[in-house]
Amino acid sequence: MVEIEPEKPPRSNVQVLLGFLLGIVASLGGLFLAIFLGGLFKAGNWIYPTIEAIALIGMGIFAARRVPGSSLALGVVIALSLALLLDGICAVSLAR
Repeated sequence: MVEIEPEKPPRSNVQVLLGFLLGIVASLGGLFLAIFLGGLFKAGNWIYPTIEAIALIGMGIFAARRVPGSSLALGVVIALSLALLLDGICAVSLAR
């Protein structure tokens, strides 16, 4: 007999969009945290994108573990990965 696999429910586009917006809010929170902590360390301009990257990677790992079961987490991961890409571009521009 052929085993029939249960169909996966389709992802909700609205939930992915809401997750994307939540990811933008989370990345802005990470940016404010980086500005606050960077002001305390007073190490130079390179510290801001470094702290931001650490925050984004931490939030991204947390959200990526929940992607298989949640459309909301998928949107968060998409937004955080775009924010990390922009953070990398910012870090390169500050290094020059």
